[in-house]
Amino acid sequence: MKKEIIKQRIKNNGLIYTLFYYLCRIVTLAGEKCVHFFIRHFGGLNETYIVFKNRQQQDFTDNARALFEYLYENGYSKNYKFIWLVSSKKSIDRKKYKNITVAVAENKFGWTSPRAFYYGCTAKYFFYTNNTANLNRGAAKGQLVVNLWHGCGYKDSTHKNKKIKYSKSMEMFDLALVPGELFVEAKARYWECDRSKILGIGYPRYDWLLQKDLDKKAIMKTLFGESMQNRRLILWMPTFRKASDGSGFAEGDIGLEYGIPIAGDDESLQELDKICGETGCLLVIKRHPLQTPVPGGRKFKNIKFIDNKLLDKRDVLLYHFIAVSDALISDYSSVAVDYILLDRPIGFAVGDIEQYKQKRGFIFDNPMDYMPGEIIYTFEDLKHFLSDICQGMDKYVAARHKLLPIMHNQCENYRARIIKNLGIKKER
Repeated sequence: MKKEIIKQRIKNNGLIYTLFYYLCRIVTLAGEKCVHFFIRHFGGLNETYIVFKNRQQQDFTDNARALFEYLYENGYSKNYKFIWLVSSKKSIDRKKYKNITVAVAENKFGWTSPRAFYYGCTAKYFFYTNNTANLNRGAAKGQLVVNLWHGCGYKDSTHKNKKIKYSKSMEMFDLALVPGELFVEAKARYWECDRSKILGIGYPRYDWLLQKDLDKKAIMKTLFGESMQNRRLILWMPTFRKASDGSGFAEGDIGLEYGIPIAGDDESLQELDKICGETGCLLVIKRHPLQTPVPGGRKFKNIKFIDNKLLDKRDVLLYHFIAVSDALISDYSSVAVDYILLDRPIGFAVGDIEQYKQKRGFIFDNPMDYMPGEIIYTFEDLKHFLSDICQGMDKYVAARHKLLPIMHNQCENYRARIIKNLGIKKER
């Protein structure tokens, strides 16, 4: 237990909370040992259990939810028991999804229930999108652990930098998913595993992204009101620089007031707000879940800041929202790779690329070789890109079409293909 981590926790949450947190951790570890003892002597694998585990405090989202919903909607629950390991039971509407089991793991106080360890160790299938949180550390023989992951972008692994806190439970898998063949070798290096464990068959959430019947006007109205429903939507999704959880990532000292490069101050945003108003665009900046909150204060008419809390509150899936956007601005994030599937304009805001390369690094020697869109270094570049989008211009169609088959393994139904590859049959 490092003193720096304890000091940071006290600073962020106070002494009483911190003491309670570590008490919960002690109780959790004791519970884990008891469960492991029970399983070793009396338990075993249950062929009907399928466990889903998302990132801590993010619960019922992303690839785990997309895969679960496919299995649930296609009748797999008749022969399998679905178990969600979540930080908060309130994150799942069990009136809508009947006959599922929910157990608490990694709650805000650092506590994990013995039930979560039990299901994590006895489930035939264990699906996760960030790390297993060691919930299956004492797993019964025969378990299949599948790393659904949360996207393949351009960033290198955090564990290359020894100063960064890194969990080995990120790579405790039998199989892992990536978008296509290009990322197989890259992720094998990233996780330091044999490339045979990496399946280039895409992510479950791609079915959300490519859903045909989405109503853009309805989604825009739900999130921003009726006056915004006919606007051209430009979505800006930067990766995080400074993490809100105090994890100490190397890129954390890249100081950005609003968490975005190039236009990260009031004056720049005010000018962008004016441009968007004149051209009838709406610029929506979606905060990365790990990014420190943006400052309050100044209001913009044509720029909106949103986060996962707003999407959850309005019951809008992030990948449905991404799907109805007209263009994307990103940087080194996996969302840019995903967005290539939509065949729409992408701007890559890489003004801090040299600094980011030194701090975090990239999985490609030259990441810009795999960025089929406008490379944005300066504020003038950004304004130029926005102007093109607002005029309906798209200059990088050929570049996207060239990289698409290299970066993606496309299909009609990603979730069906994933289930087939994993050998999960509806009838047992």
